[in-house]
Amino acid sequence: MGKIFQDDLSFREIIQGNFIYADKTGYIYDILKDDPTNFCFLSRPRRFGKTLLLNTLAELFQGDRELFRGLLIDKKGYQFERHPVVKFNMAYSQMSSKDELISRISKNLLMMARKEGVDFIAKSYGEMLGELLRGICIQHGAKVVVLIDEYDAPVTRNILRQDVVEEITEVLLNFYTSLKTNMEYIRLAFVTGITRFAMTALDSRPNNFYDISLVPEFGGICGFTKSEMRTLFHDRFPDTLDALKGKGLIPLNTDIDGLKVMIEDYYDGYNWLGKENVLNPYSLLRFFTLNEFDTYWPLTGHPSHLSALVRENPLAFILSKLDAYPAIQKRKIELSSLEPVPVLFHSGYLTIDKPVTIEKIENDKVVPKDGYSFKIPNAEVRHDFDFNLFLYAFDPRKNFFGTFSKELPKALLQNDSSNTALLLHKLLSAIASEQHEPNEKHCHEVIQSAFIATGLGVIGQAPSSSSE
Repeated sequence: MGKIFQDDLSFREIIQGNFIYADKTGYIYDILKDDPTNFCFLSRPRRFGKTLLLNTLAELFQGDRELFRGLLIDKKGYQFERHPVVKFNMAYSQMSSKDELISRISKNLLMMARKEGVDFIAKSYGEMLGELLRGICIQHGAKVVVLIDEYDAPVTRNILRQDVVEEITEVLLNFYTSLKTNMEYIRLAFVTGITRFAMTALDSRPNNFYDISLVPEFGGICGFTKSEMRTLFHDRFPDTLDALKGKGLIPLNTDIDGLKVMIEDYYDGYNWLGKENVLNPYSLLRFFTLNEFDTYWPLTGHPSHLSALVRENPLAFILSKLDAYPAIQKRKIELSSLEPVPVLFHSGYLTIDKPVTIEKIENDKVVPKDGYSFKIPNAEVRHDFDFNLFLYAFDPRKNFFGTFSKELPKALLQNDSSNTALLLHKLLSAIASEQHEPNEKHCHEVIQSAFIATGLGVIGQAPSSSSE
């Protein structure tokens, strides 16, 4: 029985320590098998295993075949050629200006150059990157693997400061343009991040990146698929079932199949156009460690840029139209006017339900366009979405909603119309002033969202027969 790991173990530590591991090396083989030089990009929400994927790539190119013995990439006959690896993590702790970003990138390049024995002539970070790649390639006699984690952190951390975002985007643009210019020295460049916003804002200069984020055959490259969950945790279901029953958290007549359904309802449901949905890996591992259903992922997976954007216009995010939206991977997203649906999707609060066709009017003609419908993936996200995101609609100086969420259900159950009306009046007055709109539809949406956030089931404008 493999051990369960939680945080920040490397691929080597997982394999050598006999921890549970969902074998994703088959996806890596599919990326590497065709083209000797690849520029790949992958976006996934936080805590979905992007860093572990990059760490696996780093170990792979260091050529230790024993580490991969018996895994899919070994079975498929990968040759395990050695290549030097350089790694960047763009999630610097302080990044509030163009100059700070340039300084951090330059310092990282200098550290890598000293380690590899490369001397710089250039002064600009773009030219330094080129000299580093060329120098490493010459010294090792092999092309370089470039791994970049959290590429979009400099942008998302300043998402409401448009002037800073524009300057930072230009720095990133020059950085990735330098990668493209020096592609003759690169075996693989693999870039990950939470969003596609910055990548689409980088215009066409790094256009050789292959975006696998919504390519169906890579839909399960991060996270646990349902079949992986049922196989990898097979030996743990009996003990977990007994522990949950002992704590009184599930009915005593629940069997293992029923437990699996509960787990999937709570943590499954993510889809990036793959054949199988994906369970949240962080929450699933926490669940099997603590033997309790809880909202684990939102505590560490909630990105700061989502909070900032929701505070700007909370009701737009809470009441977003999910039934039809243009195909995300085919659109350039403007950083100055981010829409709720793609923000929530990339943050992990929405997932793709199914592809749809959207009819658009162009030159007085109806033109069909590819699109998607979206949904909230599971019970864990629904709980956080309904309650915590709704709180951003309120003036933080008026600590009201916590009381409202407890008192409203009580008033309704007691048929106390006076107290119900008073609570609703307080609700509307507690909305932050910049969120007020003088129309009935706005009040209807606020009240409906508030009811949902308290845990009450709501049917909005249910149709009735004409005879009623």
